Order: sequence, then C-alpha cells, then structure tokens
Amino acid sequence: MTKKFNRRSFIGYISATLATSLLLKACADSPSTMILTENPGNDSTDSDGSSETFKIAIALPGVITDGGWNQSGYEGVKKAAEKLNGEMIYVENVAQPDQTETLSDFARKGYDLVVGHGGQFDAAIQQVASQFPDTFFLGVNGNIAGENYASVTTNYFQVGYLAGVVAGLMTKTNKVAYITGLSFKGTNLQGRAFELGAKSVNSSVEVVISYTGDFNNIAKGKEAALALISTGVDVIYHLLDNAAPAVLQTAQEKGIYAVGNTTDQLDVAPKAVLTSAVQDVGGAIAYVANLVKNNQVKGEKYVLGIENPEITKLGRLNDVLPEKVKQKLEETQQQMLAGELQFVDCSEGSQEKVCIK
Repeated sequence: MTKKFNRRSFIGYISATLATSLLLKACADSPSTMILTENPGNDSTDSDGSSETFKIAIALPGVITDGGWNQSGYEGVKKAAEKLNGEMIYVENVAQPDQTETLSDFARKGYDLVVGHGGQFDAAIQQVASQFPDTFFLGVNGNIAGENYASVTTNYFQVGYLAGVVAGLMTKTNKVAYITGLSFKGTNLQGRAFELGAKSVNSSVEVVISYTGDFNNIAKGKEAALALISTGVDVIYHLLDNAAPAVLQTAQEKGIYAVGNTTDQLDVAPKAVLTSAVQDVGGAIAYVANLVKNNQVKGEKYVLGIENPEITKLGRLNDVLPEKVKQKLEETQQQMLAGELQFVDCSEGSQEKVCIK
C-alpha cells in the first residue's frame, strides 16, 4: 500500500494510524514531500506478542523518479522490504539541515534499519547512531563504520576507472570531464578513479572536474556541460541525478560523447552515450538489509564490485566503440576480477586520491 501526503496531512495520518506523529523537522525554504509505504498485511507476532515485522526507512536527498541515484535507492529498499516480508517508509528531498532529525525520528519509531542515501548523510548518521543502539544505520556511498552503523558502496573505483579508459581512448581533443553535484569524498574519489583510468591509456589527456552545486538542478547541469564543451571537452562522465539526462542530451546535441552513471543510460542519448557505469545501489542496500535482518551485519565498509555483476558492471556498449576499445575494456575487467588491478584510497589530508594497489 502506498500513500502520498504533503507534510501536514502526513503528520496527521501518522498520528491517527500509529498513535504518534512522525514529525520531521523542515525548513520553510526547503519543504520535503513525505510518502509512506507500508505493508500492513506482513505483520506477524512471536509467542510473546511482539512484532516480527522487519522495518526499513530511507531518507533521500532527491526524488524517486529521477531515473538514477534516488530511484535506485528507493527501489532497493522496496525490494528488500518485499523480500524480507517487511515494511518500509521513505522521505524525499531531505535537505542537509534536516538530516539528523529525519534519521532520529525514524529510529524513535522503531525502524530496524535506517538508511541515509548518499555520502552527505555520513555526519548525521555518526551523530545520531549512538543515541539509538537498537537501530542499525546505513550510509550509502558513505565512508563510515561503527558499532551500529556501516556504509555500503558499489566499487566506484572500478567503474570510474573503466569510464576513464573509454574516455581516454575516445577523445579527439585530449580533454575530457567529470561532472558531479557536490564535493565530498565519495564524489571526489569517483572522479579521481575516472582520471586514473583515462591517463592509463592516454598520457596526454586532460581531465577537468566540474561541480554544479546540485545533483538535481537541470539548468545547472546543462549549463555546466555547455561550459565544458565550449573549452574543448569532447567526452563527459557524470555523477548526477535529475540533471543527468540534460547533460547526456546536451552532449548528443553538441556532437560529443558521454558516459552514463548509476543506471544503463544508453537510451537517454543513444548517439552520445558510449557506455554506463551501472551501479545498482538499490541492490547494494538490499544486500546489507538482508544481513541486518539475519543478525549478520557488521559495522564495516561494504564494497561490492564487478565480481557482483548483478550490482556493479559496465552497461551496454555503444556500437560506435571500435573493437580495440571493447577489447581493452574486457582486458581491464579481467585484470580486476583476477586481482591484478586493485585500487586503494590514498588520500592525503584534504586531498582525495586513488592509487593502484
């Protein structure tokens, strides 16, 4: 059962049905849409009358219809709830000032697993986790681990590197770019892996990194793409949400190439997208949710790479790719699977870097 409410009616609904309100702190200038999904038919009780229903909550920085990051997270939690005979709740458009209170309210309402969808939730999870020892918190694409919290990422080192290999071999101007929304460790390291891959096959390539300030702002994404193209960039790799289609379609309109991210985005701009760094973050969330449900989870950083192709892989290859590029991609992936090509976070202070192990 799915219900959609504005903030006021959502709070009233929760008050009536759960006897307590799910009051999520909001800023007047950044309202969040509240959506409740629950499976009341899944309720079951054990011998002492307590509920056995596994309950998952997720806080999302954007909307679940973005065709990328937020949608994948939502679908992952939904998949986990269905598979584990549980129930879920999710909140869209959670602004950074609202993160701590949102996560805390989920924990107060007895959710077994509370997910912050993005590395920007790391600090909030670390702040609230100790206050709710009976709740397990998960940061997606985060870089945290503790007694009752963990992070899970796809191996964006691998797919970022592969995206770089494609860009380095397909550029004609020797100038490629990585566009993302905000600067934090997860986004920066993916960009550095892309740079490492590009330079592994093209020592002359220049890699430009651009931050739009917003993963979802379509106008900013298109503006950033146009600005890069005007400087001679002819391959763009993105890490964006709602703004992603605008970047890919702008690349197509201007006759340059692009590499998609998160989902297989070849169909978004079939003349531009060379391949995609498919990262099923929803599948990664479901993987950890299963561990939590079965009391097997650990407070560690879970990294799921191309050895888990149902979660992390390259998407379809564009027919425009020469056979030698396809062969190089296959060769590189085989090196990764054999353990001959591994990556480590070799950041120094505030300078994020990726090194080959």
